[in-house]
Amino acid sequence: MIRSMRLRNFRGFEDIELSNMCPITLISGKNNVGKSAILEAVFLFFDHKAPDSFEKINIFRGNYILNHSSILWELIFYQMDINREIQIEMNFDDTLAILKYARDSSFVPIYNASMPKEIMNDIVTSAKSKYTLKFQYARGDYTEEGHFIAGQTGIFQNMTTNKDNQVELMPYVQFINNRRMFDVAIIDDFGIIEMQQKKQDVIDIMQMIDKSIQDITTISTNGQASLYVKTNDHLLPLNLMGDGTSKLLCLIVSIISHPNSIFLIDEIEGGFHYAMYPKLWEIIATIARKYACQIIATTHSYECIVGAIDGIESADRKHEFCYFRLNKKGTQNRTYRYSDELLRIAIAEDMEVR
Repeated sequence: MIRSMRLRNFRGFEDIELSNMCPITLISGKNNVGKSAILEAVFLFFDHKAPDSFEKINIFRGNYILNHSSILWELIFYQMDINREIQIEMNFDDTLAILKYARDSSFVPIYNASMPKEIMNDIVTSAKSKYTLKFQYARGDYTEEGHFIAGQTGIFQNMTTNKDNQVELMPYVQFINNRRMFDVAIIDDFGIIEMQQKKQDVIDIMQMIDKSIQDITTISTNGQASLYVKTNDHLLPLNLMGDGTSKLLCLIVSIISHPNSIFLIDEIEGGFHYAMYPKLWEIIATIARKYACQIIATTHSYECIVGAIDGIESADRKHEFCYFRLNKKGTQNRTYRYSDELLRIAIAEDMEVR
């Protein structure tokens, strides 16, 4: 579990730290203070080995223009200054891990005879005419080092480790927001649940939000599989269900099929009526504990914050919950941490906590 994190020169943060994080951590603050950026930093940290990691965090924001370094990764540098090294630090239960990104204009790719000549030429030319993005990762005595190259034919990445190419396995991390609620992976995850004979568990949980849900199934049409929900004796594709139903179903399916993982939920309140917030949080807190998953979520809704307090208490997890309020004054970022008890006092006193 992530116990604390620190970001340097990432997005709008020159330097910010979240300490004493909990299994359930909720983050809020005004618009453009960096709530989503914190989730993106966590995702990037755990997904940094993937060649398309930068593409993913751009897609999270609805940006599908992915063929240039200025779009792919320069936007994540503080004030878009590619010469300032990014550091993403994560403190786990046992160790500190650090991921760094920095511009590297001196890297020369090693020629790979097994790669098609036109692609290899693209890699070498792009590295010489532009620059590469170097990354370094360290956790204990394990280290990785590599480069990203933005070529005309795609994004290329190389990586070496100090453990004879025995790559450290990272926890599964899932990012869910109102733009990206479900994809092909959810079909595979649901298949895992059916093979484990846990589909009824999913249905029972979803009925706590919508009693009309009778069944969930996978249907293939024209060679393409999709999730369908049976409600009031009618089968509907998942993408035609309400945003709240779709979001919760994807989250529940992901948690059950990926225990011991980390789930990042941006604007968790999206798609739900405010009266449902306590039940929503009770469901999430209960299932996250059952499958040993950490939840890090953002909101800008006061009602959602209040709902979290009530719902998490109903799940008997109030001592495993904390809340961070982000604030920005000029270029300075600050975080204010609230325990469950302190947050209750602040709300009772009608203090501004968003």
